[in-house]
Amino acid sequence: MAIPLKQQTDERQPVRHEWTAEEIVQQARKILDIKDRAMSENVHFGIIPGCKKPSLWKAGAEKMCQAFRLEPQFTTVARDDPDRTIQWTKKDYQSRREVTGTTKGFIEYRASCSLFHIPTGEAWVRNVGGVCNNFESKYRTLNPYDVANTLEKMAEKRAFVAAVLIGTAASDIFTQDLEDLAYLNGEDGNGQQKPAPPPRQAPPPRQTQAPTPSPTQTNAESRGQREEGIRYATEKQAVYIRNQLERKGIAAKDFFGEWEEEFDSLDTIPFNLVNDVLAWIREQ
Repeated sequence: MAIPLKQQTDERQPVRHEWTAEEIVQQARKILDIKDRAMSENVHFGIIPGCKKPSLWKAGAEKMCQAFRLEPQFTTVARDDPDRTIQWTKKDYQSRREVTGTTKGFIEYRASCSLFHIPTGEAWVRNVGGVCNNFESKYRTLNPYDVANTLEKMAEKRAFVAAVLIGTAASDIFTQDLEDLAYLNGEDGNGQQKPAPPPRQAPPPRQTQAPTPSPTQTNAESRGQREEGIRYATEKQAVYIRNQLERKGIAAKDFFGEWEEEFDSLDTIPFNLVNDVLAWIREQ
């Protein structure tokens, strides 16, 4: 990952082994200032309705490295098992039928990221890990060797963002994974389960003809059938995803065609796929 700063071994500053409370406060203020003045929403970070903290994206992590003069260094190890197989089931978007198949070949990348302070050579964090393999739900139906480069980049990106959050102590400002947020898990701030909201009341029938829903709304509202025992995206997350699809101009057919093996409507998106769905939308 290219950072336009190079380490000067002959001009290193002395390493400070301890920080004062005031210096820690100043760094937190600096991170907030960087976020407000040098970052843009939906470019460097994303804000999910209902979340208290924004999610830091790769571009934002790079901006943090530039601001604090940090050089990321990666070690990535690949594991390949050509005989390992996985059976999968997906829903065909056109026929609305389930299709089963088997993928042979397993590729996994394990990346670790360390951040070094360029002026001093001091390690701010070492060996923060990130993993990605082709048996993840998004890739399991694809030829593993066609997505090998994507898997490697994803593992390194996960390690990099996590390293920046830890190394700069920015986890109180940003988050990386929506699953870490209790208020999106149906819990309150104390870890207690929130009471279920009252069921919605159906609106009274209108005499005038209702407007024709968009393709995205049709998929989200008319075909969703929830299964017992599965945790789905919250209503606010589904609305946010719908807004991002419309903002990007992504057709419903293209979106649900990409994710047909996982869900067929916005209100049946599994909770653990929300991050992946948003990342896919950003990449389009």
